[in-house]
Amino acid sequence: MHVTRSVFERSNGPLVRYLSPRALRWCAIRRNLLGIVPVIVYQMAKVGSSSVVAGLEAARLPAFHVHRMDVEHLHKMRENRRALGWSIPPVPAHDHLGLRLRDELIDRGGRAAIVTLVRDPIARNISSYFEHLDSIWNRPNAHESVSLELLIEGFRTRYTHEEPLTWFDDEMLPVMGIDVYEHPFPASGHVVVRREKIDLLIMKSELPDGTKAEALSQFLGMRGLALTPANRTSDKTKGLMYRQFLEALQLDDQYVEQMLENRFTRHFYTSAELDSLRRRYSNRTLS
Repeated sequence: MHVTRSVFERSNGPLVRYLSPRALRWCAIRRNLLGIVPVIVYQMAKVGSSSVVAGLEAARLPAFHVHRMDVEHLHKMRENRRALGWSIPPVPAHDHLGLRLRDELIDRGGRAAIVTLVRDPIARNISSYFEHLDSIWNRPNAHESVSLELLIEGFRTRYTHEEPLTWFDDEMLPVMGIDVYEHPFPASGHVVVRREKIDLLIMKSELPDGTKAEALSQFLGMRGLALTPANRTSDKTKGLMYRQFLEALQLDDQYVEQMLENRFTRHFYTSAELDSLRRRYSNRTLS
């Protein structure tokens, strides 16, 4: 039996229904005390994972949400950002959680169902840049005090654009031992990779929520999972400046090619999709 088949079948018993989400998650880690396999949503930031996590939690599944589990990558990322002048806050709780999951589950040969998402790296970088504006500009509410012109210049010069291109090499490979580039990615936009203890679902962020919900339901062996959009930058308080930024930003051809003509993007996106993205960004239809 694949590990993911047991996630829903074993997590709907009488005792489980009375556990808090936090208790349910950690019971899944501690030697599978209830026979539950934890689900870990493990992906780079700003790829649309919040709706997946919310859907899993609504279905009462023991879901963790982390961006990093590799301590070397975490330190490298923080140093790269510090070198660009970012203010670096203490290591956030989700990174501590990721390191703990690796130590207590993955490195001990525990069973887990892993869900990860990929997104067009240009759209992802723009969204991530706005998410981190206060750290990048070393001030609170930077979207209110930094001019649009400087925000555009900062995207070019103060942001770590290669993060999404190397995430699978920096994280998934050393932590899970899975080289995603060894597995063809179908035009359907999702694929499952199975190991003895780990089952991995990779989904394209751009898929409709209904398609992602169906792929996730099949992966976990359950029915009725629903996803709704969540954590969108355009819906937050900085949404107006974000939309103005998209309207004003001009991307040079060299940057577009750097983001689209690399192993990451060419693996997960078809030639037709890459051509569509190239036309989109060349024509500046970002908003």
